[in-house]
Amino acid sequence: MVNQIESYSGLTVTPVTDGVQIPVPLTPAGVGLAEVRVNVPATYPQVVELKATIGLRGDVGTGSVLFRIFRDGQVIYYSRLGLESGFEKYYLPTIQAIDVNPPAGSHGYTLSIESLTPGLTATVIGPITLSALVINAV
Repeated sequence: MVNQIESYSGLTVTPVTDGVQIPVPLTPAGVGLAEVRVNVPATYPQVVELKATIGLRGDVGTGSVLFRIFRDGQVIYYSRLGLESGFEKYYLPTIQAIDVNPPAGSHGYTLSIESLTPGLTATVIGPITLSALVINAV
């Protein structure tokens, strides 16, 4: 048996560096960067493969930012990235997450970012992409 692609959605907020200037707020505030919506059929097993790429600039300080992925407003994934603006100013992390057997139906996946460190100043500058691929994992 082969896996079958059931649904796909991809979004490019900006394809280039300096395409946006989004300040990264201090936690618990976060800022949404991109959202995609896919339909998950009622057959199982299903997985949703999520991929995101985010261009960042560390402006002042050293610390960490937190990326979160939400499904319909609920956090399903998060990861931390350390920034050292005095040493390395530009970052282009790619995040990959797997949502295993989400409920059937239409789901919105949102990517957000927040700073975990007071005094750290960072800016999302692009590129920003987010995609969701629904796979029937037969």
